[in-house]
Amino acid sequence: MHRNKLIYFTLIIIGILSFNGVALSKEISGWKDVDSVIMEIEKANSAFKTLKANIIYTRTITLLESTESSQGDVSYKKPQRLYLKFYPPRNEINIVDGKYVWIYHPKEKQVEKYELNQSKQPSQGMSFLEFGYGESLSAAKRDYKITLIDTKEDGKKRIYILDLKPNDQKSQYSDIRLWVEDGFWLPNRIELYESGGEVVNIIELKDIKLNKGLSDKLFIFDVPRGVEVVEPLK
Repeated sequence: MHRNKLIYFTLIIIGILSFNGVALSKEISGWKDVDSVIMEIEKANSAFKTLKANIIYTRTITLLESTESSQGDVSYKKPQRLYLKFYPPRNEINIVDGKYVWIYHPKEKQVEKYELNQSKQPSQGMSFLEFGYGESLSAAKRDYKITLIDTKEDGKKRIYILDLKPNDQKSQYSDIRLWVEDGFWLPNRIELYESGGEVVNIIELKDIKLNKGLSDKLFIFDVPRGVEVVEPLK
């Protein structure tokens, strides 16, 4: 179901970047190599407990020449608490409360409910914050070959672009790319490629705020009166 697709980018799976990749063959003067970038990401990840940001999600299907873009707000609190609200026309709220995933469609007066570990389908790809914002290095170390493929300068900013290729040929994503800014060291752009690159998902985080304090109440979904609860996997 297409409207459920974005839930595949909303859960923090326990797993942050760990790398068995190689560095660029030539280091650019003043730039870090891949191992140094990894260490900085680890330190930045360990230092934050909460995150708030604006989010832009764009999904492009090249064969259909189709592009869909959604904007919203995201709040995350370790461990596994997420509130993701998309503005109209998408008009959708995703909540992860540590036990369940809720996908609320106010216009349809319907909410989809999934157990967090009920099935690989609702959790396997719910991963835009898995890469760089998770809590363990073990999953990425086991599952991906990761390299530093490019560096860019944007004014005074230095950007490192990391490429993750899954070891499992049946993985949902054929390629994942992270854009990491020098000094901030957490990804602010994540590109996920499906079907050999024919489908491209781009997640951009803007105006990121860390450790500002978030109430646990934000991550509790109280079913409004008159709203139907649907559990697709039961």
